[in-house]
Amino acid sequence: MAATETTTRGGQAPHRNQLMAAMVSGERATGRQAWSLLWASSRTLSVLVVAWVVADALAPPLVVVTLGTVVGEVPGAVEHGMGSADGRRLVAALLVAALVYAFSLVVDPVGGALGTAARARITGRLQERLLAAVSGPVGVAHLEDSDVLDRLARAEGSLTGFFPGDAPVTWAGVLSSRVSGIVGCVVVAYYSWWIGLMLLAMWLLVRRAMLGAVLRQANELRGQTTAMRRAWYFIGVGTKARDAKEVRVFGLGGLIADRFRAEHLAAIEGGARGMAEVHRRAALCFLGVLAGYAVALGFIARDAHDHAIDLRSFATLLPMLAVTMTAGSVSFNDITLAWALAGLPDVDRLERELVGARGELAGTRRAGGLPQRAVVFEDVRFRYPAGERDVLAGVDLELAAGKSAAIVGANGAGKSTLVSLLSRLRDPTGGRITVDGADVRELDPARWQRVVAIMPQEPARYPVSAYDNVAFGALEYRADREGVEQAARTSGFLEVVATLPDGWDTVLARELPGGVDLSGGQWQRLALARALFATRHGARLLVLDEPTAALDVRAEARFYERFLEITEGLTTVVISHRFATVRRADVIYVLDDGRITERGSHEELIALGGTYAAMYRVQAARFGKKG
Repeated sequence: MAATETTTRGGQAPHRNQLMAAMVSGERATGRQAWSLLWASSRTLSVLVVAWVVADALAPPLVVVTLGTVVGEVPGAVEHGMGSADGRRLVAALLVAALVYAFSLVVDPVGGALGTAARARITGRLQERLLAAVSGPVGVAHLEDSDVLDRLARAEGSLTGFFPGDAPVTWAGVLSSRVSGIVGCVVVAYYSWWIGLMLLAMWLLVRRAMLGAVLRQANELRGQTTAMRRAWYFIGVGTKARDAKEVRVFGLGGLIADRFRAEHLAAIEGGARGMAEVHRRAALCFLGVLAGYAVALGFIARDAHDHAIDLRSFATLLPMLAVTMTAGSVSFNDITLAWALAGLPDVDRLERELVGARGELAGTRRAGGLPQRAVVFEDVRFRYPAGERDVLAGVDLELAAGKSAAIVGANGAGKSTLVSLLSRLRDPTGGRITVDGADVRELDPARWQRVVAIMPQEPARYPVSAYDNVAFGALEYRADREGVEQAARTSGFLEVVATLPDGWDTVLARELPGGVDLSGGQWQRLALARALFATRHGARLLVLDEPTAALDVRAEARFYERFLEITEGLTTVVISHRFATVRRADVIYVLDDGRITERGSHEELIALGGTYAAMYRVQAARFGKKG
């Protein structure tokens, strides 16, 4: 097993033996699991696949046997004529051989059709399971966990092209090939029991030796998932419209291709030693197979020379030797199966660890109607699992119910982390957050998240209608069209809807038929409408993260004018670098290096002459304003 670059959440590389144990002991999927996937997806399809396995396994030996029969009848038909009994037997043999051969030609297309149907069903089902797994936790820490992301990538098969959905039918193909080879050995044994037994033993030993090497090589490559994710990141940068402008303007296409090549080569080098072992074993097995076939052919040739076997038997035995090969040879299907099955343990483990999991985000108390008095941060600290320092280093602040608070600070001060703690996407690693005096950890995290409505700086862009994009703020109240339109009117998004080709029914994804995209400012208005729709149906805490960052001057001015209307009756948190926005808040907090260093109204902080005043004067000077 090669060493790997995969790291754990603690930032330490796992020991080689630990990695081997994780991959081999209890982590390797089996054909039984592949069959279980197929059975769970469709029992009818499973029965059809079994029938196909039997047909595909019997077809090659039957073709060889019937052709051997045809060859055996030729001398008699030539000697006595086609009108003789020998001639009629030749015609019958030809007819049977033609039917069997036609049957063998049909088997492969049928298998392909079954494979396509099974793949579609199983892949869809696995994607559902993965979505349910990663959506299970109420927090987001697992989505930043390298181990979880590696498992997700392997479970999807997106990094290798070998998808778990391919496993059942690939396994069926491998099984049919092996059964076909074993039947071939049985046919050979009918003529010479010891040759048939020798060939079967030889191929079973070859398969055992080769398959072990193939599986170890697949596991070594599996251990390079993190490196493969880095490589595929550059594929995304080079092929997605999101990054296309910068890539072309700055002439980065060649650099991105070079980085992908370097990362990809680094990843596959982890499996190079495994491939060397595969090649060595293949060479040794080749010599053993060559010797076995030489012995078998020598005895068959001797018996033919001595007339110990007839022409029919000779014509059957020679091609049947090739059929026996599939009893133990390792084909590309075996490699495909090893990779496809490699992702199944990751699907199961993600489900065990994530579905319905809350991790450290515990709590059962109802959160509806909160806060009535205040949300208070008391000496709150937070450090990311692999971090070396606290991002928040003792934050104290109070968000009074029904009032607005603003948080300002330089980039990296901890503002986004503070919001994630407020919405219980994470819990503090020190201190506590209270809601009306109760620790937020006592509240049901999923219910508390319904209390919080967030307008993020970079909102989610759902590829659905404009109406649904807003209604997703309170999905269970999607039928509240009046509420959707009111939220859009307040946020200014209703003006955008009027310009869309199909109005509210316009799909907001340019990649879809009839779809369109919005500008950055229009997406921000939509995000605000979505958050406001949530406040109409139970959310009482509104978080606005850089709410005017993508708005033009006029739209920004209208937002300022509507600020009091938008935040009326809500507990509001505004995060912004634009002081024209934050100065309207009831209280302003300055977050600096993970701590609250100043607090007060705009006028109080200006009079204080501290960090806030300095930041404000720098920004105001650009517009010729005075404090």
